[in-house]
Amino acid sequence: MPQITRILIVEDDRFNVRLLSEVCRSSGYTADVVMDGLEALAAIERDRPDLVLLDLMIPGLDGYGVLERLRAHPDTADLPVILVTAVQDREARARAIDLGADDWVAKPFKLVELQQRIRAAAQMRAFKRQLTRDLTPPAGRVRPQLPPDDTAALDQALEICRGAGTLHQVVSVDFSNDGAPEVVEAVMAAVRAHLPEVRLFKRFGRRQSFVWEKDALSARRAAAELHTLCHAARAASGADRPRIYWGIGADRAAADAACTAAREADLEPDAPR
Repeated sequence: MPQITRILIVEDDRFNVRLLSEVCRSSGYTADVVMDGLEALAAIERDRPDLVLLDLMIPGLDGYGVLERLRAHPDTADLPVILVTAVQDREARARAIDLGADDWVAKPFKLVELQQRIRAAAQMRAFKRQLTRDLTPPAGRVRPQLPPDDTAALDQALEICRGAGTLHQVVSVDFSNDGAPEVVEAVMAAVRAHLPEVRLFKRFGRRQSFVWEKDALSARRAAAELHTLCHAARAASGADRPRIYWGIGADRAAADAACTAAREADLEPDAPR
């Protein structure tokens, strides 16, 4: 059963509104519509939709501005957003992904393709929620002992951030099992060089995490910059592998869930152009 039931359509063209509404309703979702970016933010705060279909060129506040505000707020940092837009150039797409868009569908769109993208977003959302539940022990249950790693140190760092009332996000990075260990080390050396003030926490296997004392949008931008460095480090080693997966969340469980979901779905970000 999909975990997306309510979709907000942000579109100012009435013809496209009818098409998008029909796609949503024929797929079994409730569809709400707004035609203005500022109205979209108000509707999201009021109604808490499960997914947003967002046009870039809308009045009031454009799609970039809507994305930026959503990703900067903890309550909407992980809200799935699919861009449905006639804008085609690579720079616009790169900017939207940098701001945190989950997917991109070009106009004129095919109804079947959009249905598939919505279903994929529903499956990913359900997977992340289930994984987060699996990673969180029930109240009153003693947390099982973990293998020796830096998980305890990571949790201690998070407690310090929470106690100080500082903004923070956890960024986790994972590597596929193929590829020489020296490639992984080269990639992480690039991370350390780029963020000398951030301490890395060695986790399970090839997973590593760090605490980014910024808001969610800054963490996403940092991960995008780090991924560019990782591609460069991997290319310098002469290897195409291992593949690299990122997860970002307000706590360890959320970051791990996003990272594991990316790995399971093999969703490595595109190589920089």
